Amino acid sequence: MLLIKGSRPQRLMTALCLLVLTAGIMHGCAKTDQSAETSYFRDVTQEMDAVEKWLIDSNQHAGFKRHAAGFGYKIENEGDQSETITLNSIPVVTYTRCIWPSQTPIESSPLPTSFDNRRLKDHIMGWQLGLPLITKGGRIKLYIPSRLAFGSVGIPGRIPPNAILICDITLIDIRK
Repeated sequence: MLLIKGSRPQRLMTALCLLVLTAGIMHGCAKTDQSAETSYFRDVTQEMDAVEKWLIDSNQHAGFKRHAAGFGYKIENEGDQSETITLNSIPVVTYTRCIWPSQTPIESSPLPTSFDNRRLKDHIMGWQLGLPLITKGGRIKLYIPSRLAFGSVGIPGRIPPNAILICDITLIDIRK
């Protein structure tokens, strides 16, 4: 049985995201041998095993948790518990993005950004699943395997293919 922690809206959002993720994987991998689905989970697990070992070896493991969807996270601040983000909400955040294992930022926004009013459902899957773990004012560090980030394509010139991301995100506001 899958145990999802957090407030009722967070549990519902996480359960919904897991259902959508699983349905998408199963639909996109409709093969009788399920090799693509097995490959997906194997790749995600291997990447997160490597990240977790790196965190332990570098004495940064405190507070690290693995989400059932396959990414890792550390909640630095849960937020004010007053407002929970949904997939149709517009997150206003400050963030820093690094490519693992480097902790050198490749992209950041020290000033609040809404990414031109982009809804959460239009961000990478790692953010879609991770941001509902905190509420308005919260801060989370996400360790996102490549398949929940930019996958085998990456962003030419900025993020290489199959990159594991570390995203340090503060959820400043939630717009409806």
